[in-house]
Amino acid sequence: MVFIQEAGTEPSSEQPQKPKRPRMYYGWVIVWITIASAIASGVNVNPTIGVFVKPLEAEFGWSRSLIAGAVAIGTMLGGLVALIVGPIIDKFGARWVLFIAFLLMGGLLIAMSGIVSLWQFYAIVIMTRLLLQGIINLTNQTVLAKWFVRKRGRALAYGNLGQRFGQGAVPFAVQMIITAYNWRVAAAAMGMFAWVITLIPILLWMRREPKDMGLRPDGDPPPGEEGSESASVTTKKRSRQPEVHFTLKEALRTRTFYILLTTLCLTSFVNTGVNFNLIPYLSDQGLSDSQAVTILLVWSFTGIPAALLSGLLAERISVQWVIVGFQAGMVGGTLLLMSVDGVWIGMIFAFFHGASFAGSLLAQQVILADYYGSAHLGALRGVVLPWQMASNAVGPLAATLVFDIRGDYTVILWIYVAIQLAVLFALLRAHPPQLPRK
Repeated sequence: MVFIQEAGTEPSSEQPQKPKRPRMYYGWVIVWITIASAIASGVNVNPTIGVFVKPLEAEFGWSRSLIAGAVAIGTMLGGLVALIVGPIIDKFGARWVLFIAFLLMGGLLIAMSGIVSLWQFYAIVIMTRLLLQGIINLTNQTVLAKWFVRKRGRALAYGNLGQRFGQGAVPFAVQMIITAYNWRVAAAAMGMFAWVITLIPILLWMRREPKDMGLRPDGDPPPGEEGSESASVTTKKRSRQPEVHFTLKEALRTRTFYILLTTLCLTSFVNTGVNFNLIPYLSDQGLSDSQAVTILLVWSFTGIPAALLSGLLAERISVQWVIVGFQAGMVGGTLLLMSVDGVWIGMIFAFFHGASFAGSLLAQQVILADYYGSAHLGALRGVVLPWQMASNAVGPLAATLVFDIRGDYTVILWIYVAIQLAVLFALLRAHPPQLPRK
């Protein structure tokens, strides 16, 4: 935990005095809010929507690609919204943006419990995905990078715990509610759940950045403050150079930015395709619904230690090599998925792929901030997100179209392996950029 020295504790001119007991750095409060926000976002992630696929097929007769179409449209619109939201977060902070997003999302999910036609389903899913991808995820990935520099890896890893928990526990809970009642009760329950764990914490305790509270990132004391040894001690713990801030224009002039943009888009295409179709795929392979969501639960929870490891490694070695290592694991994980035909091989897949996915995702969140700084990170992510969300949208749609045409996912899984290998080799060339001389 990081601490700061209280104001007004000056050493005596006659005899040095130890500073008063420090307060907790407020950045860790922001971490806890981000964890809650990430857990709540699990109500609308691809694995959770995937749990609703077969009940919707059974009640309305909609094809999987028709259901995925609503997700695709909402995701792409979310990417466009991010262009506007990113600079707003940089300038005004995340509190009201995030509060309104969750207020609307909860209400929409409750309304979904009463749909009777396709247009209602499309309207609600498009709006909820827009809120998730264009506002909530963008905010969660941006706000922590403004509060931490030296300890950015672990802070993002802690914040990522909520996402890992939400992606496993929420779909599991949804499946249990559907089994006990029906999908409509599950949808309403998810809306109320999102309200309960987010609205009050965000409204009361979310803040924009450290300087608004007279603080510095990581809780460091002011430069040259007498009697404070924490800055020099903690700086020695990390050999990385001080944070360098690129403007948006400067970042767009670097070759590395476009390598990262391409790899992030291709990774989103693969990951969302797998995540959306994982429960239906496991069910098609002969597993029961409860076995499928249990594998998903293990997959998600395995990512908790992996994300923490990824964050700690990113503080000690180049984040480029961290992401390369986990990306190699993603290739092996997808090959394992193709072999799943029972619970035990499903569990092996869950451990291996879940760890690789979580570690890779955390490194992706760190790399833009580490390479380009946090001062203009909202605007930079706002440029990246439309392209990433387009890939995010096409991933589930492509997989479901392949299924609807061929009756299985074999072809798309081999395409995923080829794409992941291409991403791996591209990341080997994504070296840290140099700030242009002025």
